[in-house]
Amino acid sequence: MNAIEPVVRRFIEADFDDLVPRWHHTNRVSYPYSPEHQRHTLDDALAFFRDRLLVESEVWVAETPTSRTGLIAMRGPWIRQLTVFPEHQRQGIGSALLRKARERSPQELRLFTFQRNHPARAFYEHHGFVAIAFGLSPAPESEPDVEYRWVA
Repeated sequence: MNAIEPVVRRFIEADFDDLVPRWHHTNRVSYPYSPEHQRHTLDDALAFFRDRLLVESEVWVAETPTSRTGLIAMRGPWIRQLTVFPEHQRQGIGSALLRKARERSPQELRLFTFQRNHPARAFYEHHGFVAIAFGLSPAPESEPDVEYRWVA
């Protein structure tokens, strides 16, 4: 199957009802080892996305002509969320979202991910990110995490 290069554009209100449930589902399937992620309901996700993520971050949406495929949320050089929906993974969507992040913050990017999130860690390392610290995410997750940094 040939991958279609996604368009990455700013989040608009009309994205909310389609995007947030898919983002929530992706988080649940991506972190089966995290009880905190498993207990989050769709209502929790809707509230977090609307009241925290949209307020505190720039949100960008990746889409093809037929579907929204993922999103990235940034605050300055920090990637707060990078999500590619499961049916669109390994098709260049994450790379397109990272290109947008580098456009928005061309000197450096930073992020945290769980140490157990091996697919994400491999993805970031493939794109030139370097692990700079290992620690523990804040409660209530309290999951071993890793801080990554990319420098131009």
